[in-house]
Amino acid sequence: MIRITVLFVLLLTSSCSPNNDNPDTYPDFSAIKDGYPHLAMWWPDTYEQPIDELKRYDWIGFGRWDNFNTIENLKLANPDQKHFIDYSITETSWEDWGSQSETMEIMKKIPSEWFLTQLGSDLAQPLDESQTIVYISDNMNSKGQPLFEINDVITCEYESMKIISVDTQNKTLTVERGFVRKAATHPVGVRIAPQITFWPKTWVMNLSTMCTKVDVGDGNGLQNWIEFAVRHFEVPHEELWDGYIVDRIEDEESWLIPRWCRSIDPDCSNKEVTDSYAAFDAAWNQGCAGFLEYLHTELSGKALISNTSGAYYQSLNGAIYESYPGNWVNDRPDSYEDWTERTIGEKGYLHVSKSGYTPHYTLAETYEDEEMPDEDGSYDNPYDKPGFVPDYQKMRYGLTTALLGDGYFSYEISTTGHGGLGLMWFDEYDNAGKGRGYLGQPVEEAHIIMDVGNGSVWRREYENGTVICNPTDVMVEINLGTTYWLIEGNQVPDINMGKSLENITIGPRDGRILLKEAK
Repeated sequence: MIRITVLFVLLLTSSCSPNNDNPDTYPDFSAIKDGYPHLAMWWPDTYEQPIDELKRYDWIGFGRWDNFNTIENLKLANPDQKHFIDYSITETSWEDWGSQSETMEIMKKIPSEWFLTQLGSDLAQPLDESQTIVYISDNMNSKGQPLFEINDVITCEYESMKIISVDTQNKTLTVERGFVRKAATHPVGVRIAPQITFWPKTWVMNLSTMCTKVDVGDGNGLQNWIEFAVRHFEVPHEELWDGYIVDRIEDEESWLIPRWCRSIDPDCSNKEVTDSYAAFDAAWNQGCAGFLEYLHTELSGKALISNTSGAYYQSLNGAIYESYPGNWVNDRPDSYEDWTERTIGEKGYLHVSKSGYTPHYTLAETYEDEEMPDEDGSYDNPYDKPGFVPDYQKMRYGLTTALLGDGYFSYEISTTGHGGLGLMWFDEYDNAGKGRGYLGQPVEEAHIIMDVGNGSVWRREYENGTVICNPTDVMVEINLGTTYWLIEGNQVPDINMGKSLENITIGPRDGRILLKEAK
């Protein structure tokens, strides 16, 4: 989901890109034209990771903080590599209010009405700049549930505050004033409401058509958040980009309840929603669709990828499926139902990877660790631990699922830092160093070859090999119909042993790439 901060000014970088001291350190990156597997990477570290590593991918997604010198050198190292940068306005980061003076001036113009907030109340008494006791009109909803809780960050006009304690009987809040946004005076009767956070230290913005229009004095009259944001969103080094990644642009947003918030007040009315948020989700869908339409017009000729798991695929050049092929859980195995939910169907990976605008850049992104960062934004990176060994089975499961469709694949440590946490390279990526694109082109669509228990086993034939994926929870034995060869590699020698076979056993939630000739 969201990983970036919305910066409306250019982040300048001056560091030099890493030197290529040993060109033989990494396998050949060059690919058979359009040969599979197709590989991508989101947010590598352009300050520390060598160009020899980065140049091996077919496309890379960058952030606005990246080292643009490295990106320019990547274009020279691999002219066929495609480069994307984030164009995302669904969240704003707390850092945006203090990182640079120009940013601060722009962000101060954002009123409470543009944040996506929870159900709130009104000030029962006026508030000066220093008071820490806030009197409110209501502190419970109609069901007797609290409207405010300790540690909520609340917005009031152009200020944010953090709740230290709640006095239910006297309807008061003890707050930290000027939390991120500057303290100010507020008259009686103005709205005060908890802001919604999904990614640590960010606030969700209101992209729905229910978002209230406000005149913020910038000469553009009444406008909502989207209209304001696109006027101030600057794209650094436009000449570098083949396209843009639009993060967190879902077709509905009520899924934030109950894990990320208690309620949503989409029109800032302090009125409880009674339709299970149907009208809000429709308005969110309409707002996001309009935003994408605007981007198509303004960024004509550039590809658009969304992090939506298939929403709006008709209007895009692809989608990113994070935590694929499961459903973002770390505490239980993915079921076959989880797999089919994200793989098969109109918004599933198989369909979306070959639909919408061309060229297609859909990404299946599998994570070693599926945990979110801590509330303070910190993350305990397993890649940095001595003796770290990737989950090879999980990688094979993601990669063979990706190869059932026409998309790209990435195996990363976590959503927290993506490729910047550490780049991992596998025998299956380049036939153990023998060259990218070794499977060639697919010669058929993916199809079921076996029904077992609660699911099915899938297969797809390529020019130079075959791919089998077992998304079920049982081990299967498969007659291949002819002789194939295993990849001969070093990472998992009991699997990638290079031998020939006509039958193969594959465990649950696993897969294999097999070659038509020994190489």
